[in-house]
Amino acid sequence: MKSFRLYSVIVIVMVIAVTAVFGQELSDKEKARKALNEKFDRLHLREKTDFVVDRSEKFLALPDTQFTDTNFTIAKVSPTVKLRILPDLKPEYFTEGQQYMAGWANWAGVTRSVDNRFFLSVGDHRGQGCQLNIYEYCPARNTVFRVVDVKKLLGWTEEGYTDGKIHGAMGIMPDGTLWATTHYGAIPDSSWYANGFRGSWLLSYNIYTHEAKNWGNPLIPSNLPCFTVDTKRGRLMATGSFATVLLWDCIEKKVRYAGCPPNGWVFWERSMLLDEATGKFWSVDAKDEKVRFLSFDPEFNKFERHEVTPPENPGVESPHQEKKNVSITRGHTEQPAMDGWYYWATLNGAFFKFKPGDSKGPIVESIGVTWDKGRDCKAIVLDPSGRYVYYLPMGPYAPIIQYDVKTQKKKVLCWLQEYYLEKYGYWMDNCFGMNISNDGSFLVFNVNGEFQGRSTPFGHPSLMVVEIPKEERPE
Repeated sequence: MKSFRLYSVIVIVMVIAVTAVFGQELSDKEKARKALNEKFDRLHLREKTDFVVDRSEKFLALPDTQFTDTNFTIAKVSPTVKLRILPDLKPEYFTEGQQYMAGWANWAGVTRSVDNRFFLSVGDHRGQGCQLNIYEYCPARNTVFRVVDVKKLLGWTEEGYTDGKIHGAMGIMPDGTLWATTHYGAIPDSSWYANGFRGSWLLSYNIYTHEAKNWGNPLIPSNLPCFTVDTKRGRLMATGSFATVLLWDCIEKKVRYAGCPPNGWVFWERSMLLDEATGKFWSVDAKDEKVRFLSFDPEFNKFERHEVTPPENPGVESPHQEKKNVSITRGHTEQPAMDGWYYWATLNGAFFKFKPGDSKGPIVESIGVTWDKGRDCKAIVLDPSGRYVYYLPMGPYAPIIQYDVKTQKKKVLCWLQEYYLEKYGYWMDNCFGMNISNDGSFLVFNVNGEFQGRSTPFGHPSLMVVEIPKEERPE
């Protein structure tokens, strides 16, 4: 009898616990999303714990459409492509009032370590109690796993107001310390600050010792939507809200600069190029429509604006902007190519070459458009030889583009979007992070995706690996 009573108590306690966690009703929007996921995810990608691997001639089939930009070829050898929905996307669905915009999504870069491991991040975008993960992909073991539970590290609670994502380029110091800042998912309002919100957080994680640290809120009360790390000199620069910027010393662990550029200049908060030769950080002045290049020299904490602008989109009007001459900067290579130029893109799809230049200011040369009418590219990478530039433009068909610096020609290595929708019911778009192996043989990138037909690409972000055939990258 006593054992029966004890069993009954245990059952009651478990029911109460489960009800507390799962008892809240999903929002109507989430109920509909869940039903669509179950309909379209017919091969159960969400439940798989390893990669699906595909190689198909369909990757090379020209879509039945008319491209404005016809200056490209298509690869002759199909690549091998691997895909995995990222693990630990919990909760998968959200109750009323918790979800913001996309649910689970990626907005950060992909960082490669010297030993050829890759690090990336996704968040669930909630304004309270956000779950935010940093992952490691190890090609040698073919594994993807969470290495930092950011919510746990930073002490976030379900009731507390928090950021919702990482939105920048994580960098790894020579000692293995990875640095990152957070950024909001839901946009903070006065109630956040009244309830203790202090802006974005700074954190680190050592990829060798696995020690993670919370460095607090370095730019109170600002958020940090974009950051870049100079791993050679140990400097993290971040743009903040209220037109502020932050310079953090990753070696001495202290703020070197916190404030606003002079003259009302606004260091554009969605694109930042580090010139590896000088250590200067480059963006554009978003103060007005002229969009002139703006640099910051950490040696002297000096900003300088230059009377040089990104080139216009030379083609027809871009689908991303009403006016083709609106040329705010976006993705770029992190090193200069074999010809000495950085390669950069604009929001409306202009593609151009960039050199920091000398006392006369930076030098730019237009290449044309990134793709078709001009597509936004948030991540552009250079292969180790310095010859090949790779990117995945936003929009239909998800082509992986290879631009040959030597021949100045574009090649499509594969078309991904329709293949994965047809076979797996998975719709992808929005690649914010891409990197390349240390031998140039494969690309690693994360895409936002979902199982809802040709609809939103947010809810189930994935990691993709595209192996580049040797025949398509001659020496």
